[in-house]
Amino acid sequence: MGTKKIPETRNGHIVLVLIITIMMVTHSHGFKLEICNELSGRYRRLVYNCWSRDNDFGWRQNWPDMIKEWSFAMSLFHTFFYCHFHTGYGRVDKQLVASWDMKEQCGDRSTCTWVVKKDGLYLRHWKTIYYSNKYGNERWNEYVQHDILKKSWS
Repeated sequence: MGTKKIPETRNGHIVLVLIITIMMVTHSHGFKLEICNELSGRYRRLVYNCWSRDNDFGWRQNWPDMIKEWSFAMSLFHTFFYCHFHTGYGRVDKQLVASWDMKEQCGDRSTCTWVVKKDGLYLRHWKTIYYSNKYGNERWNEYVQHDILKKSWS
């Protein structure tokens, strides 16, 4: 009398339920990684190979104004992508880190955009600007981009 038992799940599998719950929480956050070709001039073709610990995306080819994106579930910690970029202007080997810190560098969206230009590899930072009419009863937002050079061609 007066003692309470801790409730158990069916068949006493509370540990299994906790493990599954933790796995769902750590891998449920969606994230996108984009590679955008904005090369100009004579050598406009981009060839690249990207892979992570779990996936190999193989060799890809983008022509100007083409965008390739990957969607994946990001853990609470980080996901590493490694890429080799080849253009007529040179090559870059870059580790693209997708982490919660990187989301802050990429901006207000859940997409991290890497832009290939004539002088190197850029990270596109997005910022949201909010507008409203003079009465304040209508609001809309607009994304403004700012490209930051991360690595020049070698």
